[in-house]
Amino acid sequence: MKKLILAGLTALTLSLGLWVTGASLAQQMDAVPTLAPPTPIPTLDNGVSDALLAESTLARVQRSGEVRVGMLYNAPPFGELNIRGEVIGYDADLARALAEAWDVTFVPVQVTRQTAVSMLQNGEVDVLAAALVHRRELDSQVEFSQTYYIGAQAMLVRNEDTAQQPADLAGRRVGVVLGTSSELAVAEWQRRSGLSAMVLTYYNLGQAVTALAAGEVDAVVDSRVHLQSQSASIASGLVRLLETPITAEPYALAVRRQDVNWLNLINWTLQYLETQGKLKEIYQTYFPGGSYPSVIIPWNGVGEDAPTLSQFQADVPYPAQYVIPRMRQAGVLRVAGLVDLPPDAPESERRLDALNRALIQVMASRWGVQVQAVPGDDPVGLVASGQADIAASVVLDWAFSDRVDLTAPYLLHGERLMVKENDDYETFNDIRGKWVGVFASEPGAADRVNALAASVNTAVRIFTINREQDAAFNILVDNNADMAFGDSLKLIPNLEANPGLLRITTRAGNADPWYSRTYVAFAVPRNDIDFRLLVDYTLQELAREGAWQNLLTPVMLPQDVFSFDIWPGASEYLGFILAG
Repeated sequence: MKKLILAGLTALTLSLGLWVTGASLAQQMDAVPTLAPPTPIPTLDNGVSDALLAESTLARVQRSGEVRVGMLYNAPPFGELNIRGEVIGYDADLARALAEAWDVTFVPVQVTRQTAVSMLQNGEVDVLAAALVHRRELDSQVEFSQTYYIGAQAMLVRNEDTAQQPADLAGRRVGVVLGTSSELAVAEWQRRSGLSAMVLTYYNLGQAVTALAAGEVDAVVDSRVHLQSQSASIASGLVRLLETPITAEPYALAVRRQDVNWLNLINWTLQYLETQGKLKEIYQTYFPGGSYPSVIIPWNGVGEDAPTLSQFQADVPYPAQYVIPRMRQAGVLRVAGLVDLPPDAPESERRLDALNRALIQVMASRWGVQVQAVPGDDPVGLVASGQADIAASVVLDWAFSDRVDLTAPYLLHGERLMVKENDDYETFNDIRGKWVGVFASEPGAADRVNALAASVNTAVRIFTINREQDAAFNILVDNNADMAFGDSLKLIPNLEANPGLLRITTRAGNADPWYSRTYVAFAVPRNDIDFRLLVDYTLQELAREGAWQNLLTPVMLPQDVFSFDIWPGASEYLGFILAG
């Protein structure tokens, strides 16, 4: 059976919205062992009230000494019940690693695509690790951790087809599996691209691929992981995958909404597992031969030891006042962290302040409010006390987690090495005995350089650069230094003022070009989830449009701009139109 649906019809949009919760959880799979019957056809969402929590999930986990993890048992390679009755897979190993870090017992609980969210909200499970794609539609029902895996919705076409990218399928027939996120992905792709296609739905992926081979459809859209499972068809040369996906799919864990302390523990532990190499190990187990894409950004203060349950309060703190209703009523966004710089301020500080003001202004403009700067030397404290709605230029640091929430980062800067364009220096291995300039405004920089040199059994000489704008002059004219080491924000203006004469090293090969990384985000009131989502959504739309990348031009080199985690879903939230 198949059902022809002309793309763009209002009926499609409405039907997708009705069952988005179930469809977003995972793709429909071929039959594998499972305790409870899977739910292949979505049902209507009856809705669950966003009730305030009496206590954090932390309290229950502490009392019981176990963490109940909701998992799909028929979604390999993420979750699967094997013939020995064991739950295995990417999500299962991740959940076990979390439980081990917390010194509690891992208890897997089967959920289905239709029951997962309600079981979490009803307290039947403590967290969902269920091949769950972070779609914006789900943000009104659950709260997501940091992304731990980036998947994609991709297109499979016949090998002889001339299509090279999704846009080449405009006006043609595209097959999807009924009731899966693939159907949502195609609808969203058409809406955002302005392209249209005829969408044919099938009950499972095998039927869709058979239809592709028979010429009934020109492409099949599904999770890249699932399409790659059709290895026999691909190996035969009959079909091939298009390299460009139609959308990324960020996978994350889910907890009950506003369970901020529980979520902070999970995110901190994910970051700890990342720094310890455990997440890379899990990835390579289930995607052998693949290059591990590190998607989790560790904050400052992660530490060498795993976070414990006792480090977090078991209550649920709620904001005294939520930002969005206050902001709408007053028509004003109160912003801390915007600095009145003196006339002789260094160029790096001017550029950073300009970025902060530009980002705040474009967000406020899309929200239809005015910006009101809130003066003060403690921007985080101003947000925590309710005197400001948002603070700019806040470093991602766990030291702030009990006072404010932090958004996704919008800037990366850190220690880099700047050399003459024609010099062949790349790392500290190459600069034995050379003069390294460090900025007087960066205390401890000389010790840092000496430590880096000693780490590769070499030694260098130190020259102090008193004004950051003199770095290029010291290297190119006075020859007081062979190179400069310091924050990229200080190096980039020198680089731009001397085109073709200087460069920032990339530490050739697979080495990290950064000697240190500092991620900068916005601070927002603690546990004000809707305002934090509004900020994150707006940043994502700016990144999708390229506006964020353009604003970064004065403070980051184009090759250093990091990938922004964009959650699929609508471009409006609570009545705010976020797309430009």
